[in-house]
Amino acid sequence: MTKEQRRYPRVECTGDAGVQIAPSGSCCAAKIVDLSAGGCLLVLKQPQCLTQDTTVELTFTINNLPFRTLGQVKAKRSDKAIGFQFRSLSDSLRRQLEELLQQLIENRPARSLLQGLREKRHYPRIKCTGPAAVQIAAGEKSCPATIVNLSARGCLLHLRRPQRLWRDMLVELTFEINHLPFRVRGQVKAIRTDTTIGFQFPLLSERVRNQLEDLMKELMATIMKQQAARTRT
Repeated sequence: MTKEQRRYPRVECTGDAGVQIAPSGSCCAAKIVDLSAGGCLLVLKQPQCLTQDTTVELTFTINNLPFRTLGQVKAKRSDKAIGFQFRSLSDSLRRQLEELLQQLIENRPARSLLQGLREKRHYPRIKCTGPAAVQIAAGEKSCPATIVNLSARGCLLHLRRPQRLWRDMLVELTFEINHLPFRVRGQVKAIRTDTTIGFQFPLLSERVRNQLEDLMKELMATIMKQQAARTRT
């Protein structure tokens, strides 16, 4: 995990956004996927010629709150999914972002965890990191991976190398978060790139499900404490 990710946990959200590469250029429409006080992940409607550390002007609106700031390209997950780091935030804008993040954490993920853990649409995905592996068939060597986010029903993994995977394929997953190891069956549900794959957990025992839900609550509590501490400072 990078220093920026440790300091600024990202919270999933939705909203309209735009990316303007040059002052006189047109603005490319986008959707915001997640947000932190230090950056955001956008999915652009059209691929753009963006290289590492390119600085652009970002606009986005979340909960009817508009923001405009400079962003620097820091992660290219695909030709459309781009991670930006905010540059030169004013104190007032940083406070506004932190207040918005606190609202998102309190009103959305926390509520869905407490009220809807048994409903699929109420399983929020929480950013986390840890070693993982994907085994396609018994006897085959596992492919190393890193876990990107987790819910009580599934996870997103970044594989070290491409694998022969297709939608609804069943594999065996292992991952570790906060020193807690898990081994579960995973079903391919989203292929974002040839190495970024979303899995659903179709056959969880009640014991493993409870362990996952407890871990989710622990991760959420940690995020809320970190955000509260930054707001106080």
